[in-house]
Amino acid sequence: MGPFKLKREYLLASVCVILRVPSLFIMEVWFRTDPQKAVESKAVDPGHAQFITTAVYYSILAFAVAVLLMPLRKLVSLYMYIVSLVLLLMAHHLAQIYVEMEIAEPETYILNDTSALKRLGLHLTVQCVMAAFIAYLIDITSWRRFVLLIYTLPMIARIAGIPLAAFEHIHHFCSLFTVILIMLFLFNNIGFGLDIVKENILRWKALADAIGWISLLFTAWHTILLPIQFLVFWIVLFCSQLYVYMMKTPLSLSQEGWLLFILACVGECCATPISLIALCVTIAYASYYILTLTKLYLQGWNAFTADQDVMRGWTEGFTMMLIAVQTGLLELKPLQRAFLMCVLLFIVASSLIQSMYEMADPILLSLSASHNKNIFKHVRAILLFTFLWLFPLYMTYSICQYFDLDFWLLVIMSSCLLTSVQVVGSLVIYTLFMYDGMRTDPWESLDDIVYYTRSFVRILEFIVAVFVVCYGMKESIFGEWSWINSSILIIHCYFNVWQRLQSGWRTFLLRREAVKKLALLPTATEDQIHNYNDVCPICYQPLLTAKITPCGHFFHATCLKKWLYVKDTCPMCHKKLHETSEESQNSTEDRPAQNEDIVEEDEDHGDADSEPSNHSEEQEFSEEDLD
Repeated sequence: MGPFKLKREYLLASVCVILRVPSLFIMEVWFRTDPQKAVESKAVDPGHAQFITTAVYYSILAFAVAVLLMPLRKLVSLYMYIVSLVLLLMAHHLAQIYVEMEIAEPETYILNDTSALKRLGLHLTVQCVMAAFIAYLIDITSWRRFVLLIYTLPMIARIAGIPLAAFEHIHHFCSLFTVILIMLFLFNNIGFGLDIVKENILRWKALADAIGWISLLFTAWHTILLPIQFLVFWIVLFCSQLYVYMMKTPLSLSQEGWLLFILACVGECCATPISLIALCVTIAYASYYILTLTKLYLQGWNAFTADQDVMRGWTEGFTMMLIAVQTGLLELKPLQRAFLMCVLLFIVASSLIQSMYEMADPILLSLSASHNKNIFKHVRAILLFTFLWLFPLYMTYSICQYFDLDFWLLVIMSSCLLTSVQVVGSLVIYTLFMYDGMRTDPWESLDDIVYYTRSFVRILEFIVAVFVVCYGMKESIFGEWSWINSSILIIHCYFNVWQRLQSGWRTFLLRREAVKKLALLPTATEDQIHNYNDVCPICYQPLLTAKITPCGHFFHATCLKKWLYVKDTCPMCHKKLHETSEESQNSTEDRPAQNEDIVEEDEDHGDADSEPSNHSEEQEFSEEDLD
């Protein structure tokens, strides 16, 4: 039953999406339609026409929203009635075609005309089948289902030998009778429809009172699969627009180039709030799958075992929405919208590249730090990082060919350049770790070189951020000033300048303090290391040189310095190091042979039994610091 339930859930989800997507198309047409123009084009009384047009206009929007939020069971029933109405229209059209064909032929007795007899049988069969199908859809089981055979009257009249001149009147009678039936049905069920609307309003209001409007919106967002609806809606809209452009202007693709052609189609498919939201959702889904494929490319199928990041990719979607609203994308003309779309997609692409780097950077460093022997993983990671630092440079070069440099373009270009610098810095650190793994002896200065490399990257980021701020201040003082540019400049100053300066200075102070504390500790002699005869408790590597804590534990100087960035305690027994260091210096006369007795004291206290319980914590710290 498990697999069957899973398939049934997917089937219900597909039906839910397919049945609700037309409501988005109705909203799209609603936003693109101006009721005022429809009123001005009519020759009737403008007052009455405007009232009727406005009522119909907003009724269509209410119907689309109701279809979007209606429960699935009632939505299926609604579609049953819609399909039945379509079948009635088809029956009307087929009956009209039959009447026109019979009038066009010379009047003969039906049994003497083989072609007329075949035509009669075909149309009569089709009308009976459609009537039976309508009765099945709207669940009519009584004698009233025979009323649906109303459009068989022209065929019956032909069998009865009624003159062909009366066929048009018979067809008009069938049409009038059908309209009366539909009006009676609507009149009898209008109360039922209002009850459904009232029930839905009360249900949503009760849910809002129980969990709040924000939680209700998120619940409805996922319950009715609204993101997937927007995705399907925009893909269909884009494909339709692409087909229309290719049919109208078949030479534009060869003359203007595929890039401008695609941008024009994308710009036309975000002309209303509905299509703009759908575009942002589509970008979010595209970013999600690109990032997921990137992780799959680096880690294989193991990437999905602990992958719980369901919000991956939505940053790019929200970025697109905020910039589109800020730049007034919906108010632009189609050609202006197409050119602006180039800049917006450039921003989204730069954000996506940054997200790819942030996701791939820990994976690259873990490959080098763990000394992974799988050469294919290393090659894949290096190829990806080569793309990540070359592609932003290519994007920057390309956009400079089309647009003049201004504050906004400088912010975007600086983001791409910083991403390339960060990627190159990660590759350098990866190379250092790989070289350290190939060495036979520990590389004591590795930590310092990694620190200087990262500091160099941070300094470049800081210089670029300061340059952007200076350029923005110049534009605000001597150029065109605006609240938006000023607010962006202030945000840029705070996050990219002030916070980076604080973070870098804090790291420098912690490192300097750790070096000072480490210098106060004695260095182990060769005899002490030989007598200790153990590995460093943090990295589990052999001890060639070591620092001795006042509590008698041996560590690599580099490993202990990493620990001192976080805590001023011994990694083994968690005693304060700087206090015991001062006390040990003040009482050196009372303990002249302290260094020689450290190994014996360590063995007497049975530290070997307690070390395994602390190794996991120390190893975890060293790996986190390395990442």
